[in-house]
Amino acid sequence: MDEKLQQLIEEVCRYREGTPQRQKALNKLLIIVQQLPGIYKSYHQDYLEALNKTWDWFCRSIDKFEANPNKSLQESLVIWINGYLKWRVKDIYNPTDKPTVSLDELIINAEGQKTTRKDQLSDSKYTPDASNRSNTLDLLDVKIAEIQKSDRRKLAEDIAQLIEEDPKCELRHCYTRANAECNCQFLAKQLLLANPSHKIADIARDLNVSSQTIYSHWKRICLPLLQKIGVNLRIEK
Repeated sequence: MDEKLQQLIEEVCRYREGTPQRQKALNKLLIIVQQLPGIYKSYHQDYLEALNKTWDWFCRSIDKFEANPNKSLQESLVIWINGYLKWRVKDIYNPTDKPTVSLDELIINAEGQKTTRKDQLSDSKYTPDASNRSNTLDLLDVKIAEIQKSDRRKLAEDIAQLIEEDPKCELRHCYTRANAECNCQFLAKQLLLANPSHKIADIARDLNVSSQTIYSHWKRICLPLLQKIGVNLRIEK
């Protein structure tokens, strides 16, 4: 694998940025790199956006990559990619402009009953001694963070369910010209929901479609569609 990666990286670096030759070489490299074991994964609903930005960064920065002499090229590459990807994921977990959580917002609790975040907080075991205002604020922040984390996890579960069911057939109807089975729902199941995720090369072989076609369809059509669905689902919630 190291020899193949080295060959592809050298091929990319031979061409100037923006040239068709470099883009073609990058596409071949990405198809291999995106399937490397060890690429960091997260269940955050915006993980796909972070991953997409990471691959864009990878394409811009591959000329600057330097392998660790004490590790294989593959290991060095995965560590290098994960360093940026984890930073991106951390950034979406801790945004600079943190959204305000209204304690008066109506929500559904674990028992299926309507309540507010304020009532949920007051019913919690984390309710502090009212005499200690500073402690109250600290614990309030902790509880709000817990609620937000729970909301993110629930949204991720909802998105996974939506991929499985695809009630509006949005994902199923976005397929390649080469094969209707190569649609966004199928690819999302194979690349996101399957554990471990399937390799694009294996999917291409099973569907008798080129790896380049699948990669292009996934990046240009499926990922933006999944991001839009995630945003709409968040708004509905």
